[in-house]
Amino acid sequence: MKELSVLLITWNSEQYVQSCLNSLLNAIEEVDYEVIMVDNGSTDQTLTILETYVSERISLYRNPQNLGIAKARNRGLRLATGRFIWILDIDTVIERSAWTGMSAFMNTHPDCGICGCKLYNSLGQVQESCRHHPTARYKLFNILHALLKPIPFLKQLDRQIVRLNESQFYHTQIARNEPFEVEYVIGACQLIRREVVEDIGLLDEHIFYGPEDADYCLRANRAGWRVYYLPNYAFQHDYQQLTNKRFLSKMSWLHLKALLYFFIKHRRF
Repeated sequence: MKELSVLLITWNSEQYVQSCLNSLLNAIEEVDYEVIMVDNGSTDQTLTILETYVSERISLYRNPQNLGIAKARNRGLRLATGRFIWILDIDTVIERSAWTGMSAFMNTHPDCGICGCKLYNSLGQVQESCRHHPTARYKLFNILHALLKPIPFLKQLDRQIVRLNESQFYHTQIARNEPFEVEYVIGACQLIRREVVEDIGLLDEHIFYGPEDADYCLRANRAGWRVYYLPNYAFQHDYQQLTNKRFLSKMSWLHLKALLYFFIKHRRF
């Protein structure tokens, strides 16, 4: 059994592949690792770049089209042999301390099934990457904020929406810079203990794009595993939120469909 399996999925990600893989391989060079890359039907130069990294410990699998996040990651999960499985987004730049810190925490906290660390963008702004589980109320606030934020004369109303939405996040705990238990950490960085996968199975493939990460953490928690956020370790995440780019795009509707499925499945209204 390997110490670590890293799962990366790509979809037209040519601008991110090299910085992600180069930083990752540097961060885990002293670990007995495998990297499993699953491409979701890219049509740019992503596959050409990925192929240059294929080796004895780095494998590449191709899906003929975009099958969604859960199906692509499940292909990797079925192949993973690591004691720990690290799910990462391709638009990340990894720090060695993140792996060493998170794995050390898992080794000293046997009840921790999943953990994540602090993520920040290229401007140094911290991403809200640990949250309470999604509800219809929180989603409505998110949509209202996205709609109201660009309109100058509605700033006051927008500020009220932001205040109402504050309970979705863990801002106070993050500021303390100490590990704490959360409801879920986003799939851009989830270090998962192998026993969790053996216990609860794979990601829910009814969810094409979000919130498969929240669903997985919720299922792990119900099975008796704890989920932690470690703000004292961090790395960069460019955060491609596809649903924010075009509010009425196909991806936005797929995301909304997945959320409705999640709300009904877990009665999160």
